[in-house]
Amino acid sequence: MKYLLPLLLLLGAPAAGAAQNETPQQVFWMQKGLTAHVVGAEQSRIVRGNEVLVFDSFTDAESYTTTSGTPRTFMGMPVDLGSAAGSNPSITKITAYLAYTGTAAQTYNSLRVRIQLWDTWSETATPVFSAAAGTTIEADIAGPITLNPNTFSPIDVALASPIPLTGLTGHGFAVSYQGDTGSGLAANNNLTSLLRYGANPIAVGANALPDTYGYRNASNRTDFNFLSSDSRTFGQTNEATVIQLYSTTALLSQSITNFVANPANPVVTDGTFTVSATGGASGNPVVFTIDAASASVCTAGGTNGATVTILTAGTCTVLANQAGNATYSAAPQQTLAVTIGTGGGGPGLVQDGSFEAGFVSTYWAQTSTNFGTPLCDSSCGGVGPRTGDYWAWFGGAGTAAEAGSLEQSGVIATGPKTLNFYIWWSSSVDAPPDPAATFNVKIDGNTVFALTPATAAAYNTEYTMASVDISAYADGNSHTLRFESNNAAASGSTNIHLDDIEIVAGPSDEIFANGFELP
Repeated sequence: MKYLLPLLLLLGAPAAGAAQNETPQQVFWMQKGLTAHVVGAEQSRIVRGNEVLVFDSFTDAESYTTTSGTPRTFMGMPVDLGSAAGSNPSITKITAYLAYTGTAAQTYNSLRVRIQLWDTWSETATPVFSAAAGTTIEADIAGPITLNPNTFSPIDVALASPIPLTGLTGHGFAVSYQGDTGSGLAANNNLTSLLRYGANPIAVGANALPDTYGYRNASNRTDFNFLSSDSRTFGQTNEATVIQLYSTTALLSQSITNFVANPANPVVTDGTFTVSATGGASGNPVVFTIDAASASVCTAGGTNGATVTILTAGTCTVLANQAGNATYSAAPQQTLAVTIGTGGGGPGLVQDGSFEAGFVSTYWAQTSTNFGTPLCDSSCGGVGPRTGDYWAWFGGAGTAAEAGSLEQSGVIATGPKTLNFYIWWSSSVDAPPDPAATFNVKIDGNTVFALTPATAAAYNTEYTMASVDISAYADGNSHTLRFESNNAAASGSTNIHLDDIEIVAGPSDEIFANGFELP
């Protein structure tokens, strides 16, 4: 069943922040079957081939311990990163080391590790850490889990969304553990961060750390931050809270969005029009060029090619590209087909015949009883589009009644014209959930094509082209084209899919491409 339109439009990544009660970052994988290990005996070895260790306070330690001071439910330290993953590493996995300080074995129903990364810190500032990087990270380990005295356990937490850090210096982290012994997850001083010490300094890190390596929540704060008075050593040489931060050698992806022309339907007498788009996180400009097939129709110029000069009426296909950098790969190229009219009668039918403008109503007026729009992308599920990323799905409301429509108005140029579109009535036509379900195509309110389960067999197995002679409406004037569907509440779901609408001259000569008619 399709998602509701509000969910399609409003879902987004959680905002960055430091508050403990924020929605935590999703974890897409973590180490299973956690067991306690003898102190000093084992290091986590679950490392993907493209992961780079950019901070490591575990390796080459002479021994491990825990602080005798309390509270120790929040522990942290500043970190400086190595340069193996570039100048602005993005953290993709964290290995935290849980120390159990109890004097007797304890079985937990579950454990939770909570981690906050920070993008700045100051030894003297209050609070010490600021500018949280990403949201709080939470990872749960299902029990039962028995921890024995004087043991520690590595916990691998891979992040669904990498957390980028700016530069190599001035970062930090704080970590806290919770355990459930029957009354729910709660912090306890017996569950704390492991400490390392010895003659060997921290193994990975391009810059020396200050003399004070650690922070313990002596001020009893209730979040992941610390006061400057929480800064301390733990009475050992080269001591540090044990954690490992991994980045990846793979570049992050970026994309170009909001690619539009202004005006959307230029005419020859305009002389020029402009294009704009929103680039990705690399910060490089979006550069516009003209597809070679449109070289006789338009040319690009001005800053980054954003001003398009009109040469003649026709389809002007503009290409948008954005370069990458050390962190982000180049954005996938985007295309925008712009119809340039003669100026005599407005835009022609059909525009955006494959619905690639998405859910915006720039070209198609959209209605749906249950979803707000019949238009869908991959988040809807279903059979998917015939081409591109979007298609129209009429019905799809389960057992509920549903009525949906798509409508646009525009000029149909004179001469013989055929309306082509691809339809797939994927519901059963032998035992339809609603025998009275309908799909209609109308021009100016007149039905020019109609289907019911009794007549849909030819369109029941895959996207199949339907062709309708609409020459009677080809008079150079504006007309309204409407696709609509209705089904009643029934025992099952009615599903009708539509894509790739076009108007062609006569039986075969295509007069517009990608859903844009030439005048």
